[in-house]
Amino acid sequence: MRMFRPTNKFYLGTAVTAFLFSYSGLLLLPGFTLLREADTFWQIRIGQWILENAKVPSTDFYSYTAFGKRWISGQWLSEILFALAFNIAQWRGVVILSVISCSAITVLLWVYLARNLRFSIAIGWTALTVLTIVPHYVARPHIFSYIVLLIWVIILVDSYDSPEFRPSTPILFLLIILWANLHGSFTIGLLLLYIFAGYSCYQKLVQHDYIGCRRILLMLLVVSVSSLLTPYGVYSALLVYQVMNMKFLQANIIEWMPPNFQTYSFFLWYLVVLFTAVAGLGVALRGPRLVAFSMMLFFGLSHTRGLVMFILIAPIFLARPISAHAAWFRAAERVDGQSVRAPDPVLVFLQKRPFTLPAISLALAAVVTVYSWDRINIGPPKSVTPNAAIDFIQKTGIAGNVFNSYSFGGYLIFVGIPTFIDGRTPPHSDDFVRRYSNAVNLKDVDDAFRLLDEYKVRWVLLVPGEPLGKALARSGLWNEVYSDNYSVVLVRR
Repeated sequence: MRMFRPTNKFYLGTAVTAFLFSYSGLLLLPGFTLLREADTFWQIRIGQWILENAKVPSTDFYSYTAFGKRWISGQWLSEILFALAFNIAQWRGVVILSVISCSAITVLLWVYLARNLRFSIAIGWTALTVLTIVPHYVARPHIFSYIVLLIWVIILVDSYDSPEFRPSTPILFLLIILWANLHGSFTIGLLLLYIFAGYSCYQKLVQHDYIGCRRILLMLLVVSVSSLLTPYGVYSALLVYQVMNMKFLQANIIEWMPPNFQTYSFFLWYLVVLFTAVAGLGVALRGPRLVAFSMMLFFGLSHTRGLVMFILIAPIFLARPISAHAAWFRAAERVDGQSVRAPDPVLVFLQKRPFTLPAISLALAAVVTVYSWDRINIGPPKSVTPNAAIDFIQKTGIAGNVFNSYSFGGYLIFVGIPTFIDGRTPPHSDDFVRRYSNAVNLKDVDDAFRLLDEYKVRWVLLVPGEPLGKALARSGLWNEVYSDNYSVVLVRR
């Protein structure tokens, strides 16, 4: 029987197929799925402001509670991308940009696994990973950072697995500049680099290879300094540190809370399957792989967003150790010209049809795009878009300071109404967020009313059922003037 070996042309064809199938699948989701986060509103508006003014913001002018306070947008480049997409094609532009970015994540993971693991195993692991993290695919800057994270980790792992740890300094230089301007998670990339470079430098010191160690240290210096090449310099990194030290925020914002495995059971199942497979195969991680894997696992068990990142890059850390330990999982179909096992039937099937699947997937992507063109322009869901309430406010001439639900802050920024609070942190301090949360949930009734008086609030825009709204309606000091299934408006008498 003829033995098949994948070629670069074959990998290109399968990568195109994977991208187009991922694109089609994500585009078939309900139009608002990728737009369900309120932060998308203000990120688009900030991107538009940057384009209009040719500079980045340095003080807050979107809320009245923190107006004039120092505030930087550490993800300004991502916001420009979303603003351009919206300016060109409205909400469908934002959706398509997000779908393309998420499909690129799929392709990067798939290509690496296909290079190092049996073809069918690579397909299955990629699909399992994507299905696990797809609930966290939303139109926010972190989807761009995931692309850079995958490239970054693949470069580090490939370089470490080579005879000499020599990642390309120019490539890392360009990647870290891009990453630092896209999203604050670039600090994680630096930590991973320090782990791999530090271990390699230690090995060279043991071998008395001082020149090699100096070269690694010089690369670390160049890349570290490059991460400061943003409009805000060192403040981009300090912003990450500041957010991580906002304890109340960390304990109450879902993406920063430890993962709830009862709510997100698919995360738990993924971890159980992953560790059972690794233990069952007897795969051992060593050196910087083990340290980096453990660091990302710790981060993942501490924060929901961190768990998504761990699930995304865990296959990169594990693919080659698994391949080296278990022959059946290896990518190669021949070793030294000798057959080592029966060929992967999936690989044989696809190599016999090199153009069929790419052509089918291209046709499918075209049909899905045409079918979805109008549907994906409906915009974010009503739960974060109180447009009917705002229309009522504007028609009736209600003015003054607003006290708003956290989930409505993005939309208020989008329509030009100064917010009490929104998804940007900072400019609001941890104590301010705590006091706001206590007021909304009526932890202290007297302080809630004092807070409204202190900031001279004239009207309130809340989600129906929030305790503060009920208390205001009963107080006799506020009139409920509008309500629907998504929002309620009360005005001070």
